[in-house]
Amino acid sequence: MSAYKFLGAFVCIAALALGISADGHDRGDMGRPMGMPLPEVEEPEGARCCLPDDQFRVLKGSMVSSTRTGFFGKLSGPTKVFEYSDNVYDYTNNKFASYITRVLLDGSFYEEHVQVIENPDEDFVWVINLDEGKCMKGKKEEYPFRIGERCVPDYAMYSGAFYLGKEEFTANEFYQIIPEDMSTSGLFTFSVSPDCIPHSENFVGKTDSWGMSQILTVSSTFTNYTVGIDMPERYFTVPDYCRYMEESKPWWMPV
Repeated sequence: MSAYKFLGAFVCIAALALGISADGHDRGDMGRPMGMPLPEVEEPEGARCCLPDDQFRVLKGSMVSSTRTGFFGKLSGPTKVFEYSDNVYDYTNNKFASYITRVLLDGSFYEEHVQVIENPDEDFVWVINLDEGKCMKGKKEEYPFRIGERCVPDYAMYSGAFYLGKEEFTANEFYQIIPEDMSTSGLFTFSVSPDCIPHSENFVGKTDSWGMSQILTVSSTFTNYTVGIDMPERYFTVPDYCRYMEESKPWWMPV
């Protein structure tokens, strides 16, 4: 099985909800829909924070379930995936990169390894199948791997605080309801610690991005946040074989 048969939808779908739209909509009008009877929760001062570090590394584990109705005619039916990723964020140079291990939970436990690189001087994202030595160019607006907004946005609604263990870890949670007229719509929630270290994100809804229409559920947890990026060349260097491949194919096809 090729990585391109179930690649596009499973990398950071929740990032779509953090201020980046595949159809160019401004998300400033999003959050709680009019007339929805949700209780008011008092938001503590300072909860609406900003990521504190210009460069950092964080690990992310995700469970993904989707019911898709076609990937350019290549796929149909439900898919369940466990995804583990090693991510680096460089706000100083406006770059993002990730090493992703994905396991297909269909009994075969087929595993694939993918590298993702987004550079500011290119109008696309590199999506590299490390197992097959193949590369794909993705539209940035449909692969918003970077955290779309460094600060908790004004349109995110505060839903409360919680703690893990014996109050050893606390976090504030926010939510956003994305309208159905967007290419990706549904309920998106995320939580951050009081000093704005990312903790979790969840999405339930549908998306028409990546050339397919599907119902999608994603539940993710961030761990091992580390300030700085050791050996950045390991993450941001595009393999030579990608540069020499044919560049005339559409963005959604392997080049």
